[in-house]
Parts: sequence; C-alpha cells; structure tokens
Amino acid sequence: MPEHTNRTNCFLNMTAEEKTDFLQRRQPYQLEMVFRRYWGWMTLPLAGIGLALSIIFIITVYRAIQARQVSRKCYILLLNRTIGDLLSCVIALIDCAYVLLARDIEREIVVTMESFFIGCFWSGMVSYVALSVLKLFAVWKPFQYRKWFTMRRCIYLMILSWFIFVIMVSYSLGVSALVKIPSLNKWSGCRMETCLRIMYRIRNAVTLGVYCFTLVVFVITVLLIRRAQRFVNSFRKRDKDRPNAADRGSRVRFPLWKLAINVATFAGFNFFYILWIIRLFLERDPCFFQLHYAENMRLISFRRCALILRIIVDPILSYVTDYQLRRNFLAIFGVNRKITQASTSRSTFQKSTYSNSSVDMDEGQSARVRRSQTVSTVT
Repeated sequence: MPEHTNRTNCFLNMTAEEKTDFLQRRQPYQLEMVFRRYWGWMTLPLAGIGLALSIIFIITVYRAIQARQVSRKCYILLLNRTIGDLLSCVIALIDCAYVLLARDIEREIVVTMESFFIGCFWSGMVSYVALSVLKLFAVWKPFQYRKWFTMRRCIYLMILSWFIFVIMVSYSLGVSALVKIPSLNKWSGCRMETCLRIMYRIRNAVTLGVYCFTLVVFVITVLLIRRAQRFVNSFRKRDKDRPNAADRGSRVRFPLWKLAINVATFAGFNFFYILWIIRLFLERDPCFFQLHYAENMRLISFRRCALILRIIVDPILSYVTDYQLRRNFLAIFGVNRKITQASTSRSTFQKSTYSNSSVDMDEGQSARVRRSQTVSTVT
C-alpha cells in the first residue's frame, strides 16, 4: 500500500479488516497473473497475425495506388489507417514481450505503452471519419466534390490524423506525469481519482462522440443515396409497358457496400470499447478503478484484443470484396501469372469472336449494298 499514498487517497481511510478483505478479493486476479496471461499470451498471437496482415495490406494498397487501379483519395486514407494499425500491433508486441520476459512487471510501463496503443487507434479512427465524410460529400455535393476534396487535402487529413495521435499521447502522458512523478505530484497536487480520472473521462467522451458521429454520417449518406434511387425508380415505373429482360434480372446493390463493410467492422469490434466507456461513465465512485485495478486491467486486455481483431478482419474483407486489391495480393505471391494468362485467353477469345462477328457484319453489309446497286440499275 505505501506506493499509493502520494498518488491516491483511496486507501487511506481503510481499516485493517477492509484492507484484508480487499487483498482477499484481489487475490484471484493478481496483477502479475493478469499481465502475463491476458496482456501477454492472449494478445501475442493476435498481434503477430495483425502485424503480418497489415504489412501485406500496405504493400497491396501501395501497388494498386501506384498502378492507378483504385481511387487514390479513398485508398490513401485506407493506407493511412493500416499504418496506424501496424504501429498498434508493434506496440502490442512490445508490450507482450515486456510482460512475458520481465521478472518484476512495472505497471506504469504497461500503462505508458497502452497510451501509445490508444494513440495509434485514434489515427485509424480519424481515417474512418475522413472516409465517411468524403463519401457523404460526394453524394451530397457531387459537382463540388472533385474541386474541394483534392489529393492534397486528403494528405492534409492524413497529417491531421497523426497530429491527433501526438495530442492524445501527449495529453495522456502529461497528466500521468503530474500524478506519478513525485516532484510534479507535489507541485500539482493531482491524484489518480481526480486529475487522472478526469483525463480518462474526457478522452473517453471524445471517443464516444467520434464513434457516434461516424455512424451518423454513414447513415445520412445511405439515406441520401436511397432518396436518389427512389427518384430514379419513379422514372423507371413509367417504362413498365416496355420491359427489358436485362432490367428485370438486375439487382440494386446496397449503396456504398464496401464502405458499409468497413464501417460495420469498425462499429462491431469497437463496440466492446464503447460499452467499457459507458460502464466507466455510469460509475460514480472515483476510487472504483483503483479498488478493482486487476479486474479492470483484465477487461482492458479484452478491449485490446477486440481492437486487434478488427485489424485482422479488415484486410481479409478487403481482399474478398475488392477485385483490384485481391489481384495485387495474389501478384505478391506469384499467382498473377495464371490470372493474366486466363484473362489474356479470354480477351483473345473475345477479340476473335468480335472480329468474326464484324466480318460477318461487313459481308452482310456488302451483300446489301450489291443488292441495292442491282435494284437501282434495273430501275
């Protein structure tokens, strides 16, 4: 208990019986066991897989952008998001190595690494928000879209995401220093249940607001597209007397379905984080986190794993749904030759078919011309 006396007052008013009861309740979830089992062994394989997939996805997207096979404005934001995911996995692996190899685990080092992990998460979140706003503006103001959202401004959005990363990390580490460094603690008078708790509540409130804002922007975008589709369908109803077989067999896809998949993974895997934030907001006891520190760190480890699972699922879904990325992904492993040969044979067959049909067409046209000339001569 002595190490907490200058940082928090949550343990000062405890009697001997309360301290014994507190230690007995904490015994099943000792902090060192939580760090090694949940922050170490449980996170290690997920972070390793996420790191490998992020590296491959960065190479794939870069090749597609360089070959101008995809929209540079959107995919450069996806590239920026994946760079943040890559750094998150690197920090998670460093954290795993520390908690598994260190003889005595310092929880302050683990918390510091967690600040960097959340900062990288914020860089990815800004990319998601930028993508949603980009699509909304493209639907809302299509004629001004190319003029306002240039490639340079997309690069500015990337710089903004890393500027927010610096702000979040500096804010977290600065307030933590005011609490945990003795000289600064004596000067500021901050405690864990005052300054540190307020800092986490502000950061969590911003996270909750950005999460809801991203979902609202996406829903508005879909509603605008649905309204435009209903307007177009009103004209199609007038042509029911002249049905077309191609129109009858066509199906209208869900608007922005690729972005919908990305937003769905973002919303689904971050939902545990949002539940954790709401739980902390509803808790009125300022000493709740300190009195249940080991249990709360165990829950945070599950939140980290949910965020890393999103890093794993996003590239896989992109390869499944995006043909250009899938083709570049296969080209990395040398599978592109078979695809190129197959596509070349198909294109050759199509060209030969087209040439044969054009020859037939020319022969038919020449026959008609000869017949018309004969008729004119007779007349």
